[in-house]
Amino acid sequence: MRDPQLIKEVLEKRKNGQHPAEFEDYGLCTVYNPFWADLPHTDIFLAFTPDLLHQLHKGIFKDHLVKWCLDIIGEDELDAHFKVMPHYPGLQHFKKGIFTVKQWTGTEHKEMQHVFLRILAGVLPSQVLLIACAILDFSYYAQLQIHTNESLDCLKNALSVFHANKNILLDLEVHEHFNIPKLHQLSHYIQLILLFGTTDGFNTELPERFHIDFVKEAYCASNKHDYEEQMAQWLQRQEAVFLCCSYLDWLLECSQLPTVTSCVDDEHGYESESRISRIGSYEKVYVDELRQRLVFSVYAG
Repeated sequence: MRDPQLIKEVLEKRKNGQHPAEFEDYGLCTVYNPFWADLPHTDIFLAFTPDLLHQLHKGIFKDHLVKWCLDIIGEDELDAHFKVMPHYPGLQHFKKGIFTVKQWTGTEHKEMQHVFLRILAGVLPSQVLLIACAILDFSYYAQLQIHTNESLDCLKNALSVFHANKNILLDLEVHEHFNIPKLHQLSHYIQLILLFGTTDGFNTELPERFHIDFVKEAYCASNKHDYEEQMAQWLQRQEAVFLCCSYLDWLLECSQLPTVTSCVDDEHGYESESRISRIGSYEKVYVDELRQRLVFSVYAG
């Protein structure tokens, strides 16, 4: 990992008109006072933890490895191999190929990885197959929920096999360079696992599910125009409904749910608004009906 103090010294030299070689080597920008410069007890570079979904499944595998193989054998050929894969219990069959999928999820990426080497067998050079195998090995080892010295050695060896054979992609002119941030991040996985534990503790695949609850459903509830304010209001109302229902469930569990009384005002002779009472009720409202009234009041108000 990079040393924050060294980075600040390099930026200071560049600010003073010097041209340190580290400035270009590290790919730094002319931001001479980064926000993390004065943060105490903080190493900003340790904040870049492993992310299986965006770095491995979607990043290295889908955006790079699949694209490299696609450039070599072509879209029609690769799609045809997926279509003719025989059915097998536990494996997803891409009967329409992979290029008809409009939106990929982490689950689909992993299902694709299960059969990817079989798809490539016999149509790619052996070194490219080694690259694909190394990336998939790295991905599977990185997903382990328990690590030993042996598993970390296997993780390191898989990355070494990739770097030992990656130049074949330059020879085939399917890629121009390997200055890829997500690829560079793989070299820090072992150190980060030793420091912070297994990668499942940093995986963004689980909170990605909240996009459906807090973004997609909220957007669908709007009129699709000026939707930000409508989405925020919808979420607030959903939370209010949830709190009301939770409170009613708690009352029901405690068997202390009051009843709603419709009574007549003796002084004025007209029916007053319903009030909460425990005795003398003319109309008893069950929990579900009371919940519906509360929900309606939240949305109407």
